Amino acid sequence: MNVLIYTQSYFVRNLFLNALYPNGINLFHAEHTESIVNFIKQRQIEIVVIDVIQEDYVKTFTIMNEIKNNPDNDVKKVAIILLIGNVDKQNLIKAIQLGAVGFIKSNAKEETIYNYIIEIYKKTTGVPPERKYVRVTLNTDNPNDRIGIKFRSPKTLNIILGVIRDISFGGVAVELVGTFPPESIEVGMEVNNMQFILDGHDLFVNGVVVAYKKNFCAFRFVNLTQSDKEIICQFIFQRISSEIPKNTPQKSETDNNEINQQNNQS
Repeated sequence: MNVLIYTQSYFVRNLFLNALYPNGINLFHAEHTESIVNFIKQRQIEIVVIDVIQEDYVKTFTIMNEIKNNPDNDVKKVAIILLIGNVDKQNLIKAIQLGAVGFIKSNAKEETIYNYIIEIYKKTTGVPPERKYVRVTLNTDNPNDRIGIKFRSPKTLNIILGVIRDISFGGVAVELVGTFPPESIEVGMEVNNMQFILDGHDLFVNGVVVAYKKNFCAFRFVNLTQSDKEIICQFIFQRISSEIPKNTPQKSETDNNEINQQNNQS
């Protein structure tokens, strides 16, 4: 399931990221209006969340019209949810008339956001969403892409070293290096305090071995702390977001003005 959020607030983006990624829902982020339709087309977006920035319903309605009046059926059929601060009955009625299927208050908690997104998806499609952790593959031959990992075998107490081949919110696949007794690792074994660094953050996480052969091991994460969840979410999101859709324009003058206004108020 793919969700796109249009907002110029990194706080809002991260709120949705932490609400959705751990539950197997992919999130994309558009900072400027011109990229929204492009994202929908190229990322198979199913739900668009529009942050009604500074209660600017005029701009919000323009975005909604561009989506709902698009000649591409895959664009016009997406479900639109508005992220709102205040309840303005008149504008909410107009939003519904233009195609909005739901509203989320800007002070909503992560659990509320997740549950509401699922509810809207079921309501608009009639079926539960497909949920799958986003997985990022790393090039272990590229020094800039190599992330080392080490852990101690709970069975033999050997320190085992490896390089992460791919990572998702669900776990990691590791290319093992060096020598150690083969019995040091076995499927079903729980390994505590696996250590690796993501974007300058030291992580010590626990995992269960789900696959193992001579030079390869895969772990499913267990009991992640909130801090670990947020770091992993951010790492994966930044890697996925680096794949910018083609023909994405630069920020418009209107978008830049909004950013400047927000900066002046902060």
